[in-house]
Amino acid sequence: MRPTYHYRSFLWPALLILIGVIALLANTGQIPAERLYNLVILWPLILVVIGLELIVRRSLHGVAGDVAAALIILLAVAGATAYVAASPTTHFSQTLDSAAELGSISAASLEIDAGAAQITVVGSSDLGTNLYHAHIDYSGPKPDVTLDRSTGALVITQRGNDFFAFGQQRFALNVQLNPAVPWTISQSTGAATSTFNLANVHVSSLSVNTGASRNDITLGPPSGKVPVQINGGSLTVRVHRPSGAQVSVSVSGGAISLAADGHDYHGFGTLHFSSSSFDASQDGYRVEVNGGACNVTVDQSTPSG
Repeated sequence: MRPTYHYRSFLWPALLILIGVIALLANTGQIPAERLYNLVILWPLILVVIGLELIVRRSLHGVAGDVAAALIILLAVAGATAYVAASPTTHFSQTLDSAAELGSISAASLEIDAGAAQITVVGSSDLGTNLYHAHIDYSGPKPDVTLDRSTGALVITQRGNDFFAFGQQRFALNVQLNPAVPWTISQSTGAATSTFNLANVHVSSLSVNTGASRNDITLGPPSGKVPVQINGGSLTVRVHRPSGAQVSVSVSGGAISLAADGHDYHGFGTLHFSSSSFDASQDGYRVEVNGGACNVTVDQSTPSG
């Protein structure tokens, strides 16, 4: 009786490995997180690999077929990794500037919605009578910037509905916020590198929802218990607060690392840390990070004043 041979494709495990390797490079800062979107450009490679694997499997059987198929997929994974890691610097073909008067607005919110993104949000006392000033470098669809003066809601979006255009869509935002009013800030992005320099801003809440990202967040003195929430896949999060500001940190995910005020924790599932007087204090930051792989640092390094 001839032995029965069961066909097993290596493609899907290899695809998971590829995504994991690229996410790891982004998470450790070896490549910008927004380059993860370059993987989308390579989607036809999946069809090529499937076709080559089918040809090999029909031409060679048993161990020889397994080895040949594994070599094809290994070369594809190595090539894709090299392409994303060594791809040229992002090219932005257009710019957009937007600003609006503060007027009678007493509280404001900022909502950012984009795909692959480089985002910088800073508090600036140099805005004078302006509520905000936004500068955007982009390619692909023109971003939308809207302000609802009745609610103080500032919304900045770049939407792209064409799957085949994702690789050409780029978005780099630098927005200055007037610290004369409190701000609620939310960000929804794909792969992103984000910097929030809010040491002089009254932050009511900060929420980041992303795929893979690096987030550097500088906060000032808290007013009340301020929620700071970051959700995503592969996350690197750095939170800086003034000396003496109370904080509670909860990190959930697969492989997680937490460094908080000189204490280091590593594990799987959930890790918690609270400063000594968080529960008794009326003011503080409640930080929650949820993701697949999380590397979180919380410290007291925000310059005073």
